[in-house]
Amino acid sequence: MQETFNIQFWGVRGSYPTPGNTTVLYGGNTACVQVTADGQTIILDAGTGIIPLGRVLARQAQKSGRGVQATILFSHLHHDHTQGFPFFAPAYHPAARLHLFGPGASQQALEELLSRNQMPPAFPVSLRDMNAAKEIQSLNETDVISFEDGLPRLAKPTDPNALQIRLMKSYAHPGGVYIYKISWRGYSVVYATDTEGYIGTDRRLAAFAKNADLLIHDAQYSEAHYRGLEGWSATQGFGHSTPQMACELAAAAQVERLALFHHDPNYDDATLAKLETEASQTFAGAFAAKEGEYVQLGEGRLPLATPTKPQPGMVGAFSPRKKDVQ
Repeated sequence: MQETFNIQFWGVRGSYPTPGNTTVLYGGNTACVQVTADGQTIILDAGTGIIPLGRVLARQAQKSGRGVQATILFSHLHHDHTQGFPFFAPAYHPAARLHLFGPGASQQALEELLSRNQMPPAFPVSLRDMNAAKEIQSLNETDVISFEDGLPRLAKPTDPNALQIRLMKSYAHPGGVYIYKISWRGYSVVYATDTEGYIGTDRRLAAFAKNADLLIHDAQYSEAHYRGLEGWSATQGFGHSTPQMACELAAAAQVERLALFHHDPNYDDATLAKLETEASQTFAGAFAAKEGEYVQLGEGRLPLATPTKPQPGMVGAFSPRKKDVQ
């Protein structure tokens, strides 16, 4: 059983993919983050970053002789958070078992929405034609997902140290968005993409993310862009934050590290590097997420590693220590 709690970024861009030589450092794939803990693979969103992740998982499954088992959590169903799923290789393998959770007004709503994305003439392969075993469930804000029996179940865990996922619904994005908190053995990561900061910060989110080891927070727009300065059209009300908003939330929640996420497709590497530097001066634990970067949760300051030549699926060489959990 894996005894580490790792987070790896596979897609960090918002709105649409941005391949090219000006986005090599931070990456151009849309939202996808992999969390591995307690032997489980949890995937946050299925933007185009899920495509290379799927290839790695398929190769690992072939080598081990075991089918892929993964839990996929959708924050919401805008195109940049679902567009990679039809190209997710394990979804076409009969030995794979996928558990998909996300927003929906009824138990069948998530499956219906995903099916609609793959209906002709938009896409030639239907959701039903993807051969993996798929369990698709809509969530509401009171649900808790636990893994006490090795599979994701909608039930509160009896063991407080068990791997579990809680959620809150944010209304600071058109149509609403689910924010997830994944906890295991006293450590936690919060995934808060596609949310817009409030004056005085989002107090509900600050309470939800309280003392998290890592907060992954939307920071799509620079302050000038958000306010409509320097030739930009204003984006207030679009449902996305600035690095300053993310830093304010991180400080209010007293998190250890902050990953700026969902980078605007108009921003090249130089622009993001500048925003990252400014954010780190506001909140010491801030960094701009890059494809290939991974974080392993451990005691004290969280290590952050970027391989010189990123190795997909690579696990960091840092050994976390267990927190004392009361």
